[in-house]
Amino acid sequence: MIDNSFINKFKNENYSVYSLINGLSDHDAQVFSFSDIIVPGDRNELYSYRKINTHSLNEFRTSLSYEVWENVFSNNDNDTNTICNNFLNIFLWKFYASFPKKKKKKKNTEFQSLVNNWDKNIM
Repeated sequence: MIDNSFINKFKNENYSVYSLINGLSDHDAQVFSFSDIIVPGDRNELYSYRKINTHSLNEFRTSLSYEVWENVFSNNDNDTNTICNNFLNIFLWKFYASFPKKKKKKKNTEFQSLVNNWDKNIM
């Protein structure tokens, strides 16, 4: 449950607030209604992801198995931070190589249909 909501009254001048009995608790819901909201028609959003599948996992395991782990404990260093950083450098280098980050545009049609049907869903 949201306890507080804030809007910029100077940016959103045409709005109304009304009470809605929802039956979920002993408190009524407060509904904001904006009359002049402009939603872009085509919202292409760019998101990044890593493709992790059986092939890429096997590649990752193989690359880790060929690593010389003595390098993690180089110079007989007993400093835990240095050892951890050495391990992370090797691990992340192999991780990024096996699971490269890819970018893709995503059309957000769910958001657009939600806005288009907003009044129908509320009432």
